[in-house]
This record gives sequence, C-alpha cells and structure tokens, in this order.
Amino acid sequence: MSMRIIAFCALVALALAGCATQPSLMGKHTVLSSSTSDAAAAAAIISAYRVSRGLSPVTVDSNLSKAAEHQARSVAAAGALSHGDFSGRMKQFGVMGAAAENLTAGSSSVDAAVVRWKNSPPHNDNLLMPEAKRIGLARADTNGGYGRYWALVLGQ
Repeated sequence: MSMRIIAFCALVALALAGCATQPSLMGKHTVLSSSTSDAAAAAAIISAYRVSRGLSPVTVDSNLSKAAEHQARSVAAAGALSHGDFSGRMKQFGVMGAAAENLTAGSSSVDAAVVRWKNSPPHNDNLLMPEAKRIGLARADTNGGYGRYWALVLGQ
C-alpha cells in the first residue's frame, strides 16, 4: 500500500473515532417516565429555605414546570447534564425576566436533589436568587446512566 492510502485511511479512522465522542452520539438512554408531581414539595422546601434567609417564598408555575420537564427529559436521554440553549428554551416556554436553572442526577428524592443544590455554591445562589418568585421542577427516569435526572427552573 502506498503511504498516501495509509495516511488517508488513518485520517478517515480518526474522523470516525471523533464522531463517537460527540455527546449527541453517546450516552443515549431511554426515558422511561417524567413527572412534575414533586414541584409542590420542592416549592415548600425551597420556600422554607429562602424565608430562613430573609427572602420571599416561591410558588409553583406550570409554565416553568413544563420548561423543567423538557430539560429533565433532554438531559436524561443524553445521560449528561447540560443547560443547552437556556435563554432560547426560556423564550420557547414564554419565561420572561430573570430566570435560572439547576440540574442534578442520581438523587432518589426531591429532598436529596435540593440538598445537593444547597451544597453547591452556584446552585445555592440560584435557590437564593432574590428575583425568584416562581419555580418549576421535573424529574425524568431512564434505563441507564444516573437513573433519575432533575431540573429546577426559577423565575420572576
């Protein structure tokens, strides 16, 4: 074989190997279910935490829960946490003004997810965002990866 053919084959092999590391081609899981049923419990937990810090409580907003469910399903299917185009998604769901998002995976309950966010400085900042008045929360369960993925959206 000539050196050109060998070099060409090596380049093709490297290009194909690079495709395999793309997040869109790896970590695909089947989303078994998703739910926003824990949103009220999350609002109660987060409200108590916020009030103890001199901030206003939060209420559940169905639009924010829809945005959270969309993202929980997306990260669960990908098997990786990513905010993606957060501002575009907020526009898609009609969320205006200040907004923030917390994601986590592996927590079996809403209580455990909130504890993780409290223990992470950037996520804790979102929980204590002064502008936050409403929240949406969702979880998605998969057949692999971390099993359970959570998304919390906070907004004005």
